[in-house]
Order: sequence, then C-alpha cells, then structure tokens
Amino acid sequence: MRLHVVSFDIPWPANYGGVMAVFYQLRALHRAGAQVVFHCFQYGGRVPQAVLNQYCERVYYYVRSRSIWHQWSAEPFIVRTRKHPVLLERLLEDNAPILFEGLHTAGWLGHPALRDRRKVLRMHNIEWQYYAQLVHSSASLAQRLYFWIESRRLKRAEKQLLPFAHDLLALSPSERDYFAQNYPVRAHYLPVFHPYEQVCGLPGRGDYVLFHGKLSVPDNERAALWLLEEVFAYLPNVPFVVAGMAPSKRLRAAIARRPNAALVADPDEARMDVLIQQAQAHVLVSFQSSGVKLKLLSALFRGRHCIANHHALAGTELHALCRIASDAREMRLAVQATWETPFTEADLEQRQRVLEQQYSNSTNAQRLLTILAGGDELSTVP
Repeated sequence: MRLHVVSFDIPWPANYGGVMAVFYQLRALHRAGAQVVFHCFQYGGRVPQAVLNQYCERVYYYVRSRSIWHQWSAEPFIVRTRKHPVLLERLLEDNAPILFEGLHTAGWLGHPALRDRRKVLRMHNIEWQYYAQLVHSSASLAQRLYFWIESRRLKRAEKQLLPFAHDLLALSPSERDYFAQNYPVRAHYLPVFHPYEQVCGLPGRGDYVLFHGKLSVPDNERAALWLLEEVFAYLPNVPFVVAGMAPSKRLRAAIARRPNAALVADPDEARMDVLIQQAQAHVLVSFQSSGVKLKLLSALFRGRHCIANHHALAGTELHALCRIASDAREMRLAVQATWETPFTEADLEQRQRVLEQQYSNSTNAQRLLTILAGGDELSTVP
C-alpha cells in the first residue's frame, strides 16, 4: 500500500513519547511493505533527518510558524500552526489514503478537495480534556490561560473535524469508546507503536529508583516534584534519579536540595537505556489519565520493578505487571518493598507473555494497513 502520513513533528531523534510513537510506526509500516509519503512539521530546534529516508518513499518538511498572531484564530493554535497550504497541495497529488497523526495535523481533514479520499485520524489523546488537565499542572498564569483557551478551541475543533474522518484510532479502549459514542465514524483501539522487540530487563538488583520523562511537560514536572517532596524526602537511604529532557530551574533546585536525589538532564538514547536497565525500580506517576504513556512501556520492556499510580496505568491492561500506589504513603511502602526485592526470571517471563500479546508492532502494523484499506479487522464498540 502507498499512503500519506502527516506528523505533528519531526520524529527523530525519538526522544519523547509522541515522536517515538510516530517513528516506530513508520518503521513497522516499512517492514510491512508500505510505501509512505511522509509529511512533518519543523520547529523547536529539530532539523531534517536522513534516517527517515530509510523508511519513507518521500519526506516533506514544513516550517511551523508559531507567530503570536495565530492565537487570535478561532482554530486551536496547535492545529492552525500546522495548516500549511503546500501540505494540502501535496496530499492532492494522488489518491492514496491519508493517516493524520494527532488532531494537531487535522486542519485539512474537512477540506472539500479531500472529500472522497480515505482519511484515518490517529488520536493521541482526547485533546480538549488533556489541555483542560494541563491548566491544573502549570505553575505559570500565562500558561494556564493559554491551556484553558486552547481546551475550549480544541473541543469545538473536535466536533467540527472528526466527522470527516473515515476511521479514528485511539490509544486506549476507553478513548475508543468515547469517540465511538460521540462521532459517526468507526473508532478502533490500536496500541501505541514502540521501539522494543522483546523484554530485556536484567534479573537481580539495581542501584537506584528512577523517574524519567520529558521534564518540560507540566505533568511530568509536577510528578517529579511530588515524588521528591512526598516520597523520597521520607526515604533518605533510597537513591532517587530523575532523568529527562529540559528540566526547569525550579526542578533542578528541588533535586539539589535532596541529598539522596540526582538529576540526569537531556540524556541521549544510549544513556537513557543504561539508566533504565540499571534501576532497581521505576516510579510512574501522572496526574492525568490521557493516552498511553510510552515511558511505562519503556520501563516494562527494559527495566526491573515498576510502581505506578492509577493515572499512569489508565487506558492499559498492564496493571498486573506493576505495583499500584494510589497515594504518597502507598508509594513509599511500594518503593521500600521493591528496593529489597530482587527482580527474577519469572518476572521477565510474565512480562514477555503479556507484552507480546498486546504490543506487537508487526501485528499492529498489519491491523493499521487493514484499516487504511477500508477493512473492518478491528471491532468498534464492544
């Protein structure tokens, strides 16, 4: 199959969850024999990447304008700034199916010239709900105002744009049900694509407890600060490492104040692999139930013990692979318990069985191609 894929960002380096999902989906589609015409938006210091040519028939880049004037549009800022006219022209050069990655890229979804094209929209979240939650995670008044306005615009855009898609792809069964119940389109649960071929955690014991993620994301910063203040401040003998991209001055200062805490800022992929594999346990905390967090899969495929709260596990069927901690007291108890407990071969075997069944990239690439072709392999509402 020949198809177009429209991405909200350049997906390499694959160093945060959203672009990781896009990049490894590209790789899986290529391995499944698909010919991909790839469109992506360039901003935030990311630059064109030759590695994408290995998996795509053609790659187009569009400079994303983030001018403040776009804030006065009735369209969401994340959509308006990716509604590039040349993108529409190139989509019209053939009749291949189009996969839009995220509501961010769906500005042209309802254009009359694309009325007869097969269009599939991968939803990475229920975006208006995600932005409404960000209002409570941000420390900045200006950011909170932006997230509130954007949430309202996204809710309106969702109602305007989603009916023009033939199929919607959700990252969790609960989000699949939301879309199926609210829009006259086929909605499917298709798990996230990821970098992992098999479980490769190391038996035995590690040297520290790890929290990792894109630290500039308000929810991740809030989680790291909460862990520092409510959990590891009470566990002075347990080393705690926070690792990820773009930590703020506020977070750096909070970590510096804790003698048992350390920061690894902006690690490359190789360094992050080592950090994940050498940890004794991974703490996965979120205050938002949105999407499936790739750092959860990263910890399960490559790490030892995983401790998570309910928001971090929302939308998954992976509860049996984690210790669940609902509050600070339960989190402290879970960290203490796993700190003394070696990780075993039996633990690895259980993970392999569960993860192979749900998160096979090759199987899910075939399912995606079936949907793009108009097939009905995936059920909609249970």
